[in-house]
Amino acid sequence: MLITRYIALVLLGILVWGNMYTMMGTAAGPEGQLFKIGVLAVAAYLCGCIVNFFTLPSLLGMLLMGVLLRNIGFIELTGHYLDVAADLRKVALVIILIRAGLGLDPEALKRLTGMIVRLSVIPSVAETFVVAVTSHFLLELPWLWSILLGSVMAAVSPAVVVPCLFSLQDRGYGRSKGIPTLVIAAASFDDIISVSVFGVMLSILSPIFHNRNLTMTILRGPIGVLIGMIFGTCLGMLLWFVPERNDRFVVTLRTILLGGGGVLALFASEAFGYDGAGPLSCVNPVVDNFAAFWTIFQPILFGLIGTEINLYFLDIQTVQLGGACLVISLLSRVLVSVCVAAGGNLNWKEKIFVAWAWFPKATVQAAIGPVALDIAREMESEEDEVYARKVLIVAVLAILITAPIGAILINILGPRLLQQESSFSLEMPKLRQSSENPQDVT
Repeated sequence: MLITRYIALVLLGILVWGNMYTMMGTAAGPEGQLFKIGVLAVAAYLCGCIVNFFTLPSLLGMLLMGVLLRNIGFIELTGHYLDVAADLRKVALVIILIRAGLGLDPEALKRLTGMIVRLSVIPSVAETFVVAVTSHFLLELPWLWSILLGSVMAAVSPAVVVPCLFSLQDRGYGRSKGIPTLVIAAASFDDIISVSVFGVMLSILSPIFHNRNLTMTILRGPIGVLIGMIFGTCLGMLLWFVPERNDRFVVTLRTILLGGGGVLALFASEAFGYDGAGPLSCVNPVVDNFAAFWTIFQPILFGLIGTEINLYFLDIQTVQLGGACLVISLLSRVLVSVCVAAGGNLNWKEKIFVAWAWFPKATVQAAIGPVALDIAREMESEEDEVYARKVLIVAVLAILITAPIGAILINILGPRLLQQESSFSLEMPKLRQSSENPQDVT
């Protein structure tokens, strides 16, 4: 069955490329950047298969393939293809957040609401503060730039966390206490907080945005959360009744409508300046069809994240000092998360796992890490450009270190620290397993 699935994916890739080549000509030809994005996706997928064969997370291979192809000069996106790559990453983020909705247990969500809020806010604020202090003294960044770097570093990567949690959940680990739901839901809110703080700090730092009202800029975060919750809830309720559940095309129509609604929410929220609304509105329970979409978009996402890492750009001294900041901030976040998880019904092993599940960073850092440098260049300020380069280097360092190590830690610590339900210890659910990408199960 797996062989025929791979053949189907290869045929799908050839079909997509053939259609694009006939419509776009040389832009999709062997020398075109669009063609190279396709090669990157295929190569990342194959590398993920190889890495997964050695019981390591497939995303590690995908990420490394992106780094390799970028640094050997095969792919370096320019012009409007940078926007194409950014949009592809956003679509992949929508898919993984919708998939995250698959694993949200409504009962666990209600039961753990208080802990979800605490884990979303307190560790994120603590890590932002620690990064701000350490980077101010170690990297000699001004306080505003230090806080901006802290907001970049505080975001957890749902693209790394969600597949790893799905793997554990499908094997029954932590299901009874709703731990996968706890981590996935808190990670989504955590990113919204980080992106909101980043937007506020960028508005203060950049004269390009000085014509904006600072109060309104600060309120964009909470307003975005509210808009996202309202849109996501309304869309979910609508799709509960439309189409009618006995319609022969109900699964297909709901999949298309929810996927299209999620993409629209993400891009529309950014267009209107409420970046946090789109991702939040995507976290809704849906059918397992999005597992197939994730099979296609996972290598695109992590391959493109890898292409953001230019090893020749790294400054040794900044790498060393930035690494120290990263280690201190990660340890502080783990410690704070363990303390915040206290008071619930989790034992110490489960609290430790939840704390380490916050380790991976990738998606948000790849998306907003280069933004400050782009703004600094537009400002034509050499001093600010130096600060922005340090921010980008630390963000790149975080991706290189925490994404693969974090995924490995989650997959290793999960079976050792979480309780497995007895019904899952004998046999995994066949239906769910068949719909999942086999690379996600490590």
